[in-house]
Amino acid sequence: MRIFLSSVISGMETYRAAAQRAAETLGHTVTMAEDFGASPFSPQQVCLGAVRDADIVMLLLGARYGTPQESGLSPTHEEYREARASKPVLVFLQENVSREPAQQACLDEVSTWERGGYRESFDTPDSLSAAVIRALHRWELNQQAGPVDEQDLEARAAAMLPRPPSHAPGVPLLHVVVAGGPTQQILRPTALDDQRLHRDIQREAVYGDRPVFDSQHGVPAPIVNLSTLVVAQPPAEITLDEYGSVRVSRPARDPGGRSPMASGISCLTEEDVRERVADCLRYAGWLLNRADPTNKLSRVAVACRLTGAGYLPWRTRSEVAASPNAAQMNLSNSEFAASPTVVLPRPALLYDGEKLADDIAAQLRRQLK
Repeated sequence: MRIFLSSVISGMETYRAAAQRAAETLGHTVTMAEDFGASPFSPQQVCLGAVRDADIVMLLLGARYGTPQESGLSPTHEEYREARASKPVLVFLQENVSREPAQQACLDEVSTWERGGYRESFDTPDSLSAAVIRALHRWELNQQAGPVDEQDLEARAAAMLPRPPSHAPGVPLLHVVVAGGPTQQILRPTALDDQRLHRDIQREAVYGDRPVFDSQHGVPAPIVNLSTLVVAQPPAEITLDEYGSVRVSRPARDPGGRSPMASGISCLTEEDVRERVADCLRYAGWLLNRADPTNKLSRVAVACRLTGAGYLPWRTRSEVAASPNAAQMNLSNSEFAASPTVVLPRPALLYDGEKLADDIAAQLRRQLK
Protein backbone atom coordinates (compact mmCIF):
# COMPACT_ATOMS: atom_id res chain seq x y z
CA MET A 1 0.00 0.00 0.00
CA ARG A 2 0.94 3.64 -0.42
CA ILE A 3 1.07 5.30 2.99
CA PHE A 4 1.37 9.03 3.67
CA LEU A 5 2.97 9.89 7.01
CA SER A 6 1.62 13.10 8.53
CA SER A 7 3.01 14.97 11.57
CA VAL A 8 5.05 18.01 12.45
CA ILE A 9 8.66 17.40 11.39
CA SER A 10 10.73 19.36 13.88
CA GLY A 11 11.23 17.34 17.04
CA MET A 12 9.55 14.24 15.59
CA GLU A 13 12.33 13.10 13.24
CA THR A 14 13.19 9.89 15.12
CA TYR A 15 9.54 8.94 15.45
CA ARG A 16 8.83 9.55 11.78
CA ALA A 17 11.83 7.39 10.84
CA ALA A 18 10.63 4.61 13.17
CA ALA A 19 7.14 4.68 11.67
CA GLN A 20 8.55 4.61 8.17
CA ARG A 21 10.81 1.60 8.92
CA ALA A 22 7.93 -0.32 10.49
CA ALA A 23 5.61 0.20 7.52
CA GLU A 24 8.34 -0.60 4.99
CA THR A 25 9.18 -3.80 6.93
CA LEU A 26 5.65 -4.96 6.03
CA GLY A 27 6.29 -4.20 2.36
CA HIS A 28 4.46 -0.87 2.11
CA THR A 29 5.66 2.36 0.49
CA VAL A 30 5.81 5.41 2.75
CA THR A 31 5.67 8.99 1.48
CA MET A 32 6.68 11.94 3.69
CA ALA A 33 7.09 15.67 3.16
CA GLU A 34 10.88 15.24 3.33
CA ASP A 35 10.72 13.20 0.11
CA PHE A 36 9.50 16.07 -2.07
CA GLY A 37 12.08 17.99 -4.07
CA ALA A 38 11.77 21.22 -6.03
CA SER A 39 8.32 21.72 -7.52
CA PRO A 40 6.36 24.50 -9.27
CA PHE A 41 3.59 23.83 -6.73
CA SER A 42 3.48 25.00 -3.13
CA PRO A 43 4.39 22.55 -0.33
CA GLN A 44 0.74 22.62 0.69
CA GLN A 45 -0.43 21.53 -2.78
CA VAL A 46 2.22 18.81 -2.99
CA CYS A 47 1.44 17.34 0.43
CA LEU A 48 -2.33 17.41 -0.02
CA GLY A 49 -1.88 15.80 -3.44
CA ALA A 50 0.17 13.03 -1.79
CA VAL A 51 -2.64 12.51 0.72
CA ARG A 52 -5.11 12.07 -2.13
CA ASP A 53 -2.79 9.59 -3.86
CA ALA A 54 -2.25 7.46 -0.73
CA ASP A 55 -4.16 4.35 0.28
CA ILE A 56 -3.76 5.08 4.02
CA VAL A 57 -2.69 8.08 6.08
CA MET A 58 -0.72 7.58 9.32
CA LEU A 59 -1.16 10.54 11.67
CA LEU A 60 1.36 11.11 14.50
CA LEU A 61 0.17 13.57 17.15
CA GLY A 62 2.71 14.78 19.69
CA ALA A 63 3.03 17.96 21.73
CA ARG A 64 3.38 20.59 18.98
CA TYR A 65 0.65 21.76 16.61
CA GLY A 66 2.75 23.35 13.89
CA THR A 67 2.57 26.68 12.10
CA PRO A 68 -0.93 27.72 10.99
CA GLN A 69 -1.35 28.27 7.25
CA GLU A 70 -3.71 30.72 5.48
CA SER A 71 -6.56 28.37 6.37
CA GLY A 72 -5.81 28.85 10.06
CA LEU A 73 -4.86 25.16 10.34
CA SER A 74 -1.42 23.60 10.60
CA PRO A 75 -0.20 21.48 7.66
CA THR A 76 -0.82 18.30 9.67
CA HIS A 77 -4.37 19.41 10.48
CA GLU A 78 -4.99 20.26 6.82
CA GLU A 79 -3.71 16.81 5.79
CA TYR A 80 -6.03 15.14 8.29
CA ARG A 81 -9.03 17.11 7.03
CA GLU A 82 -8.12 16.17 3.45
CA ALA A 83 -7.79 12.48 4.32
CA ARG A 84 -10.70 11.79 6.60
CA ALA A 85 -13.42 12.11 3.97
CA SER A 86 -12.03 9.35 1.77
CA LYS A 87 -9.04 7.57 3.38
CA PRO A 88 -8.47 5.32 6.39
CA VAL A 89 -6.57 7.34 8.99
CA LEU A 90 -4.41 5.45 11.49
CA VAL A 91 -3.87 7.68 14.52
CA PHE A 92 -0.83 7.41 16.84
CA LEU A 93 -0.81 9.50 20.03
CA GLN A 94 2.39 10.36 21.88
CA GLU A 95 2.01 9.82 25.63
CA ASN A 96 3.45 11.77 28.55
CA VAL A 97 3.73 15.08 26.69
CA SER A 98 2.18 18.48 27.36
CA ARG A 99 0.22 19.39 24.24
CA GLU A 100 -0.14 22.90 22.96
CA PRO A 101 -3.77 24.12 23.19
CA ALA A 102 -4.19 24.05 19.40
CA GLN A 103 -2.78 20.51 19.28
CA GLN A 104 -5.18 19.39 22.00
CA ALA A 105 -8.07 20.88 20.03
CA CYS A 106 -6.87 19.00 16.94
CA LEU A 107 -6.64 15.78 18.96
CA ASP A 108 -10.18 16.32 20.29
CA GLU A 109 -11.45 16.69 16.73
CA VAL A 110 -9.63 13.57 15.55
CA SER A 111 -10.77 11.53 18.56
CA THR A 112 -14.40 12.56 18.13
CA TRP A 113 -14.60 11.98 14.39
CA GLU A 114 -12.67 8.73 14.38
CA ARG A 115 -14.67 7.35 17.34
CA GLY A 116 -11.51 5.74 18.67
CA GLY A 117 -10.99 3.46 15.68
CA TYR A 118 -7.42 2.62 14.57
CA ARG A 119 -5.77 4.44 17.47
CA GLU A 120 -2.51 3.50 19.18
CA SER A 121 -0.30 5.19 21.75
CA PHE A 122 3.50 5.44 21.88
CA ASP A 123 6.23 6.97 24.03
CA THR A 124 9.44 5.79 22.35
CA PRO A 125 10.46 5.14 18.74
CA ASP A 126 10.42 1.38 19.46
CA SER A 127 6.90 1.49 20.91
CA LEU A 128 5.75 3.52 17.89
CA SER A 129 7.27 0.96 15.54
CA ALA A 130 5.36 -1.84 17.29
CA ALA A 131 2.16 0.24 17.26
CA VAL A 132 2.44 0.88 13.51
CA ILE A 133 2.85 -2.84 12.81
CA ARG A 134 -0.17 -3.69 15.01
CA ALA A 135 -2.37 -1.03 13.42
CA LEU A 136 -1.50 -1.96 9.84
CA HIS A 137 -2.02 -5.64 10.60
CA ARG A 138 -5.40 -4.96 12.21
CA TRP A 139 -6.48 -2.80 9.30
CA GLU A 140 -5.50 -5.51 6.81
CA LEU A 141 -7.49 -8.11 8.76
CA ASN A 142 -10.56 -5.87 8.68
CA GLN A 143 -10.23 -5.60 4.90
CA GLN A 144 -10.20 -9.34 4.27
CA ALA A 145 -13.85 -9.26 3.26
CA GLY A 146 -12.68 -7.41 0.16
CA PRO A 147 -12.53 -3.82 -1.04
CA VAL A 148 -15.57 -1.58 -0.86
CA ASP A 149 -17.56 -1.70 -4.12
CA GLU A 150 -19.22 1.73 -4.12
CA GLN A 151 -21.56 0.89 -6.99
CA ASP A 152 -22.76 -2.19 -5.10
CA LEU A 153 -23.24 -0.07 -1.96
CA GLU A 154 -25.31 2.49 -3.85
CA ALA A 155 -27.43 -0.24 -5.45
CA ARG A 156 -28.09 -1.92 -2.09
CA ALA A 157 -29.11 1.38 -0.51
CA ALA A 158 -31.42 2.26 -3.40
CA ALA A 159 -33.04 -1.20 -3.29
CA MET A 160 -34.08 -0.63 0.33
CA LEU A 161 -36.03 2.53 -0.46
CA PRO A 162 -39.81 1.94 -0.66
CA ARG A 163 -41.41 2.78 -3.98
CA PRO A 164 -45.21 2.62 -3.69
CA PRO A 165 -46.71 4.52 -0.74
CA SER A 166 -47.26 2.07 2.10
CA HIS A 167 -49.03 4.42 4.47
CA ALA A 168 -52.26 6.39 4.85
CA PRO A 169 -52.80 9.32 2.46
CA GLY A 170 -51.82 12.64 3.94
CA VAL A 171 -48.92 11.24 5.98
CA PRO A 172 -45.71 12.06 4.11
CA LEU A 173 -42.88 9.81 5.22
CA LEU A 174 -39.12 10.24 5.20
CA HIS A 175 -37.16 7.06 4.49
CA VAL A 176 -33.43 7.20 5.28
CA VAL A 177 -31.33 4.16 4.29
CA VAL A 178 -27.76 3.33 5.30
CA ALA A 179 -25.97 0.36 3.70
CA GLY A 180 -22.45 -0.55 4.83
CA GLY A 181 -19.46 -2.03 3.05
CA PRO A 182 -17.49 -4.04 2.23
CA THR A 183 -20.53 -6.28 1.84
CA GLN A 184 -20.47 -9.04 4.44
CA GLN A 185 -22.68 -10.67 7.04
CA ILE A 186 -22.54 -8.67 10.27
CA LEU A 187 -25.28 -10.38 12.28
CA ARG A 188 -25.90 -14.10 12.46
CA PRO A 189 -29.55 -15.13 12.07
CA THR A 190 -29.77 -15.90 15.79
CA ALA A 191 -28.48 -12.41 16.64
CA LEU A 192 -31.60 -10.86 15.13
CA ASP A 193 -33.63 -12.72 17.79
CA ASP A 194 -31.56 -11.30 20.66
CA GLN A 195 -33.96 -9.68 23.12
CA ARG A 196 -31.23 -7.33 24.35
CA LEU A 197 -30.82 -6.00 20.82
CA HIS A 198 -34.59 -5.52 20.58
CA ARG A 199 -34.72 -3.59 23.86
CA ASP A 200 -31.75 -1.40 22.92
CA ILE A 201 -33.29 -0.53 19.55
CA GLN A 202 -36.63 0.38 21.14
CA ARG A 203 -35.06 2.37 23.98
CA GLU A 204 -32.84 4.44 21.68
CA ALA A 205 -35.69 5.02 19.22
CA VAL A 206 -37.97 6.40 21.96
CA TYR A 207 -35.66 7.85 24.61
CA GLY A 208 -32.32 8.45 22.85
CA ASP A 209 -30.72 11.83 22.29
CA ARG A 210 -32.29 12.00 18.81
CA PRO A 211 -35.49 9.89 19.07
CA VAL A 212 -37.29 8.76 15.93
CA PHE A 213 -40.39 7.30 17.64
CA ASP A 214 -43.06 9.15 19.66
CA SER A 215 -42.61 8.64 23.42
CA GLN A 216 -46.36 9.07 23.94
CA HIS A 217 -47.14 5.88 22.05
CA GLY A 218 -46.15 2.28 22.64
CA VAL A 219 -43.90 0.16 20.45
CA PRO A 220 -45.14 -3.31 19.43
CA ALA A 221 -42.78 -6.25 19.85
CA PRO A 222 -40.17 -6.46 17.07
CA ILE A 223 -40.61 -9.11 14.41
CA VAL A 224 -38.04 -10.92 12.27
CA ASN A 225 -38.91 -11.45 8.60
CA LEU A 226 -36.40 -13.95 7.21
CA SER A 227 -33.12 -12.00 7.53
CA THR A 228 -34.56 -8.60 8.57
CA LEU A 229 -35.52 -7.26 11.98
CA VAL A 230 -38.47 -4.85 11.94
CA VAL A 231 -39.35 -2.50 14.80
CA ALA A 232 -42.43 -0.40 14.11
CA GLN A 233 -44.53 2.35 15.63
CA PRO A 234 -46.90 2.93 12.69
CA PRO A 235 -46.38 4.75 10.47
CA ALA A 236 -42.73 4.95 11.65
CA GLU A 237 -40.51 1.90 11.20
CA ILE A 238 -36.90 0.74 11.70
CA THR A 239 -35.38 -2.21 9.85
CA LEU A 240 -32.00 -3.92 10.31
CA ASP A 241 -30.71 -6.86 8.25
CA GLU A 242 -27.87 -9.36 8.58
CA TYR A 243 -25.58 -7.16 6.48
CA GLY A 244 -25.92 -4.22 8.84
CA SER A 245 -28.17 -2.27 6.45
CA VAL A 246 -30.55 0.10 8.23
CA ARG A 247 -33.72 1.88 7.15
CA VAL A 248 -35.41 4.47 9.33
CA SER A 249 -38.86 5.67 8.22
CA ARG A 250 -40.78 8.37 10.08
CA PRO A 251 -43.38 11.08 9.39
CA ALA A 252 -41.94 14.17 7.75
CA ARG A 253 -44.20 16.45 9.82
CA ASP A 254 -46.21 16.51 13.02
CA PRO A 255 -49.81 15.21 13.01
CA GLY A 256 -51.92 17.76 11.18
CA GLY A 257 -48.84 19.04 9.40
CA ARG A 258 -48.91 22.51 10.87
CA SER A 259 -45.83 24.29 12.07
CA PRO A 260 -45.56 24.52 15.88
CA MET A 261 -44.94 28.25 15.32
CA ALA A 262 -48.41 29.03 14.03
CA SER A 263 -51.75 27.58 13.11
CA GLY A 264 -52.52 27.53 9.43
CA ILE A 265 -52.58 25.35 6.34
CA SER A 266 -50.83 22.00 6.26
CA CYS A 267 -47.38 22.03 4.70
CA LEU A 268 -43.93 20.52 4.73
CA THR A 269 -41.60 22.75 6.76
CA GLU A 270 -38.01 22.70 5.51
CA GLU A 271 -36.38 23.01 8.94
CA ASP A 272 -38.55 20.20 10.34
CA VAL A 273 -37.64 17.93 7.42
CA ARG A 274 -33.95 18.71 7.83
CA GLU A 275 -34.02 18.01 11.58
CA ARG A 276 -35.86 14.73 11.07
CA VAL A 277 -33.40 13.59 8.42
CA ALA A 278 -30.55 14.43 10.82
CA ASP A 279 -32.29 12.41 13.57
CA CYS A 280 -32.65 9.44 11.22
CA LEU A 281 -28.98 9.62 10.23
CA ARG A 282 -27.85 9.79 13.84
CA TYR A 283 -30.07 6.87 14.80
CA ALA A 284 -28.82 4.81 11.85
CA GLY A 285 -25.23 5.57 12.92
CA TRP A 286 -25.99 4.50 16.48
CA LEU A 287 -27.66 1.27 15.32
CA LEU A 288 -24.79 0.44 12.98
CA ASN A 289 -22.37 0.84 15.90
CA ARG A 290 -24.60 -1.41 18.03
CA ALA A 291 -24.72 -4.10 15.33
CA ASP A 292 -21.07 -3.79 14.22
CA PRO A 293 -18.98 -2.62 17.20
CA THR A 294 -15.68 -3.79 15.65
CA ASN A 295 -16.09 -1.58 12.55
CA LYS A 296 -16.08 -4.31 9.92
CA LEU A 297 -18.08 -1.91 7.76
CA SER A 298 -15.84 1.05 6.97
CA ARG A 299 -17.96 2.97 4.44
CA VAL A 300 -21.66 3.61 4.06
CA ALA A 301 -24.04 4.55 1.28
CA VAL A 302 -26.80 6.94 2.34
CA ALA A 303 -30.07 7.35 0.44
CA CYS A 304 -33.22 9.29 1.31
CA ARG A 305 -36.71 9.35 -0.18
CA LEU A 306 -39.77 11.40 0.76
CA THR A 307 -43.07 9.67 -0.09
CA GLY A 308 -46.66 10.87 0.08
CA ALA A 309 -45.89 14.54 -0.46
CA GLY A 310 -48.93 14.99 -2.71
CA TYR A 311 -49.94 18.62 -3.15
CA LEU A 312 -48.42 19.80 0.14
CA PRO A 313 -46.56 23.11 -0.16
CA TRP A 314 -42.92 23.25 0.92
CA ARG A 315 -42.20 26.22 3.20
CA THR A 316 -39.65 27.56 5.65
CA ARG A 317 -40.54 28.47 9.21
CA SER A 318 -40.15 32.16 8.41
CA GLU A 319 -42.57 31.80 5.50
CA VAL A 320 -45.08 30.05 7.75
CA ALA A 321 -44.77 32.76 10.39
CA ALA A 322 -45.19 35.54 7.83
CA SER A 323 -48.17 33.98 6.05
CA PRO A 324 -49.66 31.01 7.92
CA ASN A 325 -52.87 30.81 5.85
CA ALA A 326 -51.54 31.25 2.30
CA ALA A 327 -49.05 29.19 0.34
CA GLN A 328 -48.35 28.01 -3.19
CA MET A 329 -49.38 24.37 -3.58
CA ASN A 330 -47.07 21.74 -5.03
CA LEU A 331 -48.86 21.59 -8.38
CA SER A 332 -46.80 18.63 -9.59
CA ASN A 333 -48.56 16.40 -7.03
CA SER A 334 -45.20 14.62 -6.72
CA GLU A 335 -45.59 11.57 -4.50
CA PHE A 336 -41.85 11.08 -4.37
CA ALA A 337 -38.71 13.13 -3.93
CA ALA A 338 -35.28 11.59 -3.47
CA SER A 339 -31.74 12.71 -2.82
CA PRO A 340 -28.82 11.20 -4.77
CA THR A 341 -27.16 8.28 -3.00
CA VAL A 342 -23.79 9.24 -1.51
CA VAL A 343 -20.95 7.05 -0.20
CA LEU A 344 -19.14 8.27 2.92
CA PRO A 345 -16.74 7.12 5.61
CA ARG A 346 -18.79 5.50 8.34
CA PRO A 347 -18.02 8.06 11.11
CA ALA A 348 -19.60 10.77 8.95
CA LEU A 349 -23.03 9.44 9.95
CA LEU A 350 -22.54 10.65 13.50
CA TYR A 351 -20.22 13.60 13.05
CA ASP A 352 -21.11 15.10 9.67
CA GLY A 353 -24.80 14.17 9.80
CA GLU A 354 -26.01 17.76 10.15
CA LYS A 355 -24.23 18.83 6.96
CA LEU A 356 -25.54 15.77 5.13
CA ALA A 357 -29.07 16.55 6.34
CA ASP A 358 -28.69 20.12 5.01
CA ASP A 359 -27.77 18.75 1.58
CA ILE A 360 -30.62 16.22 1.56
CA ALA A 361 -33.21 18.82 2.56
CA ALA A 362 -31.97 21.17 -0.16
CA GLN A 363 -32.28 18.43 -2.78
CA LEU A 364 -35.82 17.54 -1.67
CA ARG A 365 -36.82 21.22 -1.75
CA ARG A 366 -35.63 21.65 -5.33
CA GLN A 367 -37.88 18.81 -6.45
CA LEU A 368 -40.98 19.82 -4.50
CA LYS A 369 -41.01 23.61 -4.34
